[in-house]
Amino acid sequence: MEEKIIIDTNIIIDYEKKKSNLLEKYLKLQEKNKIKVFISVVSVFEYYSSQLLEEKTYFSDTEILFSFFTIQEVNKKIAQLAAEINRKYKLYKKIGLGDILIAATSLYLNAPLLTKNKKHFKLIPHLKFI
Repeated sequence: MEEKIIIDTNIIIDYEKKKSNLLEKYLKLQEKNKIKVFISVVSVFEYYSSQLLEEKTYFSDTEILFSFFTIQEVNKKIAQLAAEINRKYKLYKKIGLGDILIAATSLYLNAPLLTKNKKHFKLIPHLKFI
């Protein structure tokens, strides 16, 4: 069975700003059919909210980059899991909704999360990291 990982938005941003080639490493593993790389639809929202996307070239480059990911929609089960996590661990004042939904997506897919923002995510039990 193919291993899955989920990428947080900050990893994609660092890749685009040429601050890190970590994303490239995992996309190459995917190319070799060793893993399947997912992102949450929340990351699509976060990334596409950038003012840089007003530029046509940047927008088309982003479209190409995002074509390499499997985008996981927020379905009913993910929404329920996020709500349960939020309620059970009283995270609503500590973590943004986007991060809770990304974490719930990671748990739903049973895929470890690749992020630089472990400060918030570590508050969620059973969440695995790369």
